[in-house]
Amino acid sequence: MRRIVLVFGTIFFLSLFCTVASAVVPGALLYLDASDNPGHKKSWKNLGKAEGELLAADEAPVLEEGKIEIPALGISEANVKYYTTKKSLQTFGVEGKNPELPVEDWTLEFLCKRNGGLFKEEHHFAGFQNIPREGKQGIRLWMEGEEKLGMSIHAGGGKQGVQPLNIKLEEGIWTWIAVVGTNKKSIVAYQDGKQVSKQPGFEFQKKWVLNDISIGANSHSERRRTFNGSFAIVRVYDKALTEAQINENIGSAFAVEATDKLPTTWARVKEQF
Repeated sequence: MRRIVLVFGTIFFLSLFCTVASAVVPGALLYLDASDNPGHKKSWKNLGKAEGELLAADEAPVLEEGKIEIPALGISEANVKYYTTKKSLQTFGVEGKNPELPVEDWTLEFLCKRNGGLFKEEHHFAGFQNIPREGKQGIRLWMEGEEKLGMSIHAGGGKQGVQPLNIKLEEGIWTWIAVVGTNKKSIVAYQDGKQVSKQPGFEFQKKWVLNDISIGANSHSERRRTFNGSFAIVRVYDKALTEAQINENIGSAFAVEATDKLPTTWARVKEQF
């Protein structure tokens, strides 16, 4: 009888381990989750340490609910909320009214997908920089052509050049992107939990806070070049996450039963401060 109890107890705890998602890596300065945003028509609430919110620019992206699939991770989850841009000028982030993000090391994370071609003459993605635009420090992400995500860095008081990230946004396919900057050392890009590129880093200083923030464009002033896509989660850390931590964050959003192909569950796990 004792052996039977031990066996069933072991099975029970293993099942809990398999189905419960891990916690979010703590300490994000900016943490945007479309599934937890009561002011969704006017702003995107920051759940991170920097608090505050990102106001809708000319018009808020549309809050939708649907399926998120990430084939590379074996994930297929229904009834998930996310923001989708339907036209130019639908972005979050208004110059001078954003949370302030002081960073040296940094990590950017996005759960996103590209829905189609550009709305205007360029196809931007997101921007985190100090005012004024293209000032002393910042990270600007945009589409190079139709599928490749590119980046430019402002650091050390001026614009710096970087190589492409080797991240591909296929139309209609959800993906988990992370870009990690280790101060003065490296910039490493990850897609769906795996490293896809590495290049030299640049010096960042906390005194030049990232306060010109835009989700769906490089900056508020360039919002007409809106990204034609969807965002479910966006995070910015003031530290360089490891590959293991990036995968831990993926696991905090999705608990995948890879062994016996049970359905995934959307884990409503929020960061505790």
